Amino acid sequence: KARFEQALALLPQAPEPAIVWLTYGKALEELRDWEKSRSAYTEALKLDPRSSEAHYGRAVANEKLKDFEGATSDALAAIREFPVPRKDAYLLLLRAARARKDQPEVDKYARELSRIDAEEAKQKEESRILRDLLFKAEPLFMRGQYVEAAATYEELVSRTPQFYEAYFALGMCYAHMGQLPKAVEAFRKYLALQPVSADGHASLGLVLLQTNQVNEARLELERALELDPTMMEARKTAARIRASGGDTAGALEFLLKAPNPEAEWEEDYYVLLVSCAAAAKRGAEAAKFCQSGRTRFPNSDGLGKACGR
Repeated sequence: KARFEQALALLPQAPEPAIVWLTYGKALEELRDWEKSRSAYTEALKLDPRSSEAHYGRAVANEKLKDFEGATSDALAAIREFPVPRKDAYLLLLRAARARKDQPEVDKYARELSRIDAEEAKQKEESRILRDLLFKAEPLFMRGQYVEAAATYEELVSRTPQFYEAYFALGMCYAHMGQLPKAVEAFRKYLALQPVSADGHASLGLVLLQTNQVNEARLELERALELDPTMMEARKTAARIRASGGDTAGALEFLLKAPNPEAEWEEDYYVLLVSCAAAAKRGAEAAKFCQSGRTRFPNSDGLGKACGR
């Protein structure tokens, strides 16, 4: 109680003050102090009238205090304010109806509980099927059995259209299989569910590039880099697209914007830097990257050719 009094003193500063009363109500419920518990839940509902937990807590207190009308009213409110059926609230409604000897209500809530039980059993079975499909698909993908993996992921998304990870895996399968339009479709579905996924935008960009949709590919790659500037493969590919369009200076600047330390630059990154700098007639920068690149990769044929120019 002393701790509650301390919390109550801070109530005006609390970000969610109803939780203080809700927590106190639950504590009193555990102590089986039903009158005070009901009062605490009532205070919580004054602050948050749509709290399903507070309505249910007060319903329990009302039931214990033999106020079955109040228990029924609060249990119905708890159900109304909760996004999924509350089995606990329906059980309370059934008990209250029995206590009131209201047989039509008893039958109604018994039917509703049977429906909830059937739905729970169905969901449990569906979860088992989805788990089995996922455990089947992932090893197939890792072994490079993309046809079989794709078929399994297709079944997964047909059963659970919001399962975004399966769309990404499906896109990867189709990309490996060379079925690029299907890969594009899968990645777009993934991004519809996960619009701020850098990996999703980058993967879509790479597939679009393979289908010669160059401008769309560049936009997707650049969107990926907005979300995650450290994606070196996406940056290299986007820079190559710019350079192939004649904007070698822009491609060079794009490469130089990478936040990654130079220790993470790979051999082909230096080759691209040197090539773009040379094409943009920025000889000093080309020479600098030749020197640092050759220091790190002394046996690089690609750098040798690029620097030889």
